[in-house]
Amino acid sequence: MDREVENVFRDMPGNNCFACHPDNPHGLRLRFFADDEAGEVYTRIKPERYFAGFPGVLHGGIQCALLDEVAFWAMFDRVGKLGLTTKVQLQYLKAVSSNVELKVRGKVSKISDRFVVVDTVIINHNGEECTKGQITYYLPVKEVLFGIMGEEKFSQHLMQYIKD
Repeated sequence: MDREVENVFRDMPGNNCFACHPDNPHGLRLRFFADDEAGEVYTRIKPERYFAGFPGVLHGGIQCALLDEVAFWAMFDRVGKLGLTTKVQLQYLKAVSSNVELKVRGKVSKISDRFVVVDTVIINHNGEECTKGQITYYLPVKEVLFGIMGEEKFSQHLMQYIKD
């Protein structure tokens, strides 16, 4: 049985994440689910036509956002800590149609000290792998996160997700 991954940022002051905030009217409003048996996290989306680059083709930047976001939640679900994207490697294998349902999956492939590597893929409505990625995250100390986002944004609840 799959379970929904809790969006711990939902009530963070000032949060309006393009990818995962459910109330962002211009965003993707993604929800994530963990398949514990497969050891991966996934989301499903039917992107709106206005996310296209060429007519009928999902913009490559939106594909990158989908892969980065599923990678974050796969990393977070596995290690339980906040991470910052440090490297994104993508392979665009096949055009991704806009306005059809896609499945986006991520699975942690390596953990070493403060770095986590996640393998990702976008799968089209025909079950074909269209875009693959490998995304690396750094698990920062709280001073780094506070410097980027401001200490006031971190409730006691969010503090538990910072690697010491």
